[in-house]
This record gives sequence, C-alpha cells and structure tokens, in this order.
Amino acid sequence: MYIYKNPKIGGEVVPHQDSTYLYTEPNTLIGLWFPLDDCSAENGCLSFIPGSHTSGTHRRMMRSSDPESEGPIVFDRPPVLYPSSSFTPCPVPKGSCVVIHGDVVHKSDQNRSSLPRHAYTFHVMDVASKFSPDNWLQSPVGFPLLYSD
Repeated sequence: MYIYKNPKIGGEVVPHQDSTYLYTEPNTLIGLWFPLDDCSAENGCLSFIPGSHTSGTHRRMMRSSDPESEGPIVFDRPPVLYPSSSFTPCPVPKGSCVVIHGDVVHKSDQNRSSLPRHAYTFHVMDVASKFSPDNWLQSPVGFPLLYSD
C-alpha cells in the first residue's frame, strides 16, 4: 500500500492494529513500513503503544454472514479508545524499515509540515498460518499464489 500525506493537510491514521483487518490463525501478521521521506512528529511519523503486541487483537473487521446486517462488513466489538498519552512517536529516516507486529497499536498524526510525506507498506504472514476466511479482504477465485503448500 502506498501512503501519501499532503503538506499541511495530510490526514491522520487513527489508532489501530493491523490484525483488526488482516487476521491470521495463529497470529503471525507482520507489517513492513518503508518511509520514502524522513519522518518526524511534524510530518506525521508513526507512533506506537509500547508493549501492545502482547495484548491480543482488540477488534476484528469481518465479512458479514448475516443478511440482516447493515452492510457487508461488520466489527466484532466496539472501537477501543486509546489514551493519547499512551503513544510514543517513532521518528525515522527515509529508507528505514519499521517492522510492526499485527497486534501493535499504532497511529500517525496529520502532516503539519510544508513537505509531502510518502511511505510504502506491505504485510506478510508465516506460511503455516491461515488467513482467516471471515476477513473482509479475500483473494478472488483463481488469484495466482506466489507459493504452493
């Protein structure tokens, strides 16, 4: 995924866990985040809740199997409110690789600087894990795999 934050107005990414959206069984999800610009508090660097990787997945976003639901996507629990004081900013230079466990609670604030902020991220999981069949995001039938069992 490519992330672009416009100068002065680049939006925030609210606190979340990647496992909310990309749940694996067992949980082996890892996010790899590559800043293409130096990241600072001013331009919306990542911030983390230290130790949150040990707290489990707080909430899941899933496909609904209930025809009476309000839409095709549902959450299994209400949103969690994390105190702002719990977060530690993590400024990093461009070209770094930030490794994020799927259960780490993280966010990024808006870009208040005069320069854009670019980053690239992707997620990996252990081949022995299963991508949950009720995850909201699923590969289409016939999608070519990069590996075989």
